Amino acid sequence: MTGLGEPLVLDCGLSLTNRLVKAAMEENLAVAGQLPGERITRLYRRWAHGGAGLLITGHVMVDGRALADPSDVVLEDGTPLEPFVRWADAARSGAGGC
Repeated sequence: MTGLGEPLVLDCGLSLTNRLVKAAMEENLAVAGQLPGERITRLYRRWAHGGAGLLITGHVMVDGRALADPSDVVLEDGTPLEPFVRWADAARSGAGGC
């Protein structure tokens, strides 16, 4: 039997450091403009350094007219990308991030 702490190679060739996965969830942490802010960036950095092999983001809406909650993050045409880059960098900041 394979242990949770053992690496996992996905079919695409990406190797995860272990088999611990943070599932997608609705974080409800958007800031003004429906952008990812410091709170969600800090949260993903904490999860990244907590040792999960894979962090799956959740509930990023692609149309601001279809929000499930006013604090949803929205990524659509014309949205500034820098807040998303900071968020992704935080998620990759743990040991073994790619």
